[in-house]
Amino acid sequence: MAWPLMQEHGFLGASIEDDRVMSYFAETPLDEALAGACLYDLTGNLYRFFSGDAVQSFAEALCASRKLDAGSCAFTAVLTGDGALLSVPLLVRGGEHEYIVIDAGSRREALGAWMGFISTVEQGGRAPYASVSIEDASSLLVPLLLCGKRATELVRDYTADQVLPKPGMVASIAFDGVPCVLARLGRLPEDAFIVFAPPAFATKLFRSFLSFQYVHPQGMGSLAKLMGQLPWAAALSNEDRIEIPRDTLLRWGIIRPDADFIGARGLSEQS
Repeated sequence: MAWPLMQEHGFLGASIEDDRVMSYFAETPLDEALAGACLYDLTGNLYRFFSGDAVQSFAEALCASRKLDAGSCAFTAVLTGDGALLSVPLLVRGGEHEYIVIDAGSRREALGAWMGFISTVEQGGRAPYASVSIEDASSLLVPLLLCGKRATELVRDYTADQVLPKPGMVASIAFDGVPCVLARLGRLPEDAFIVFAPPAFATKLFRSFLSFQYVHPQGMGSLAKLMGQLPWAAALSNEDRIEIPRDTLLRWGIIRPDADFIGARGLSEQS
């Protein structure tokens, strides 16, 4: 394991499994932590950066959620070709030709393999996504998730009079003068942000967050409980093939009505 905050996690008595922080020594219970702000380092999960000329068509084929404008984010279903639900990662579109996918769930490895496979498919003797680059984003920006009743208060302490993004939106925001990318998530039970911080700044920012008594470092065990409150969480706990009716996926808001994504035809055949 090696990432920018490794030493910080060691100081906090972190328990590490599969290159992820699973818990900390004397970790605050989740319900109590949410009364302030939970702090998660998402490094070690599936964290991929997509770029290239064909990246929009690739992302919109792979991900069944609403089509994202630059500067927006959403939880999205990813389906196999026959319509089975593979996973529900977070999709972030920072720029016209730049996307990030983050998945901290138990199906993240299968999702990573599926993304790699789709990027190499050929249609009619040509590879439509040959120009798409998929890379581990860990060395680019450190993803710090803040969630809780005081998460907005915490973010405002660093961002002065800057306008914060609305839920489902992404913006370039300076934290104490250092340019970061801030994604504001919807759907979680409390207000939530991911701060994508430059690696050289991440340690300072992480320590600074923890200087607030209401900020509690949390591991992936806690995050699993938090994400377990989302409507699709119970389905994803199944290790076997997952078939969810199209109407249910629409109601959950993780697919779009148009049948122009991978697996859409399989969904129709199931219904």
